[in-house]
Amino acid sequence: DLLDRHSVDWDHATSEELDRLNIRDETRRKKVIELFMAQEIKDPLDFHYAALIMQHGTISSDFKIAHEFAEHALSLGDETAKWLYAATLDRWLLSDGNAQRYGTQFKKNELGEWEQAQPIDPLVTDEERAIYDVPPLKNALEIYLKKYRANTTLLYSTLRLEDSSQNGRRALKL
Repeated sequence: DLLDRHSVDWDHATSEELDRLNIRDETRRKKVIELFMAQEIKDPLDFHYAALIMQHGTISSDFKIAHEFAEHALSLGDETAKWLYAATLDRWLLSDGNAQRYGTQFKKNELGEWEQAQPIDPLVTDEERAIYDVPPLKNALEIYLKKYRANTTLLYSTLRLEDSSQNGRRALKL
């Protein structure tokens, strides 16, 4: 999922390319649900990867499941799921017409420029964001652009190798 999505040139992707990606995303989401129902998603890393895949859904219930998986990964000790917990909650809230809490979601405006999706809950502090590894709102767009414009293929290849080699742990393979 990660390598597939990061291979897309989001600034120049055609509607046909995005349609093909959406079909692959749907196939992955169906497989995650099958694995979950078969109780094959067991450890924190499995729940983390399952949350990432569900996060790329199209409807509110996909995002709700993504959030529940991220929350479970955290409860099982996956500290790397902190940002994912915040991001899945924000996407779920926005999909239901509510304000995002942490400011993790972005969209392109009418000029084709990236901006934070609105609304954002003004009662959530940057200190609370930091608990979930979310940057302060004033830096969020800059960090987002750096993160997603950089060449991420090496990063995700490295993460995948590390995850697969951890003392008997396995990556969720779809």
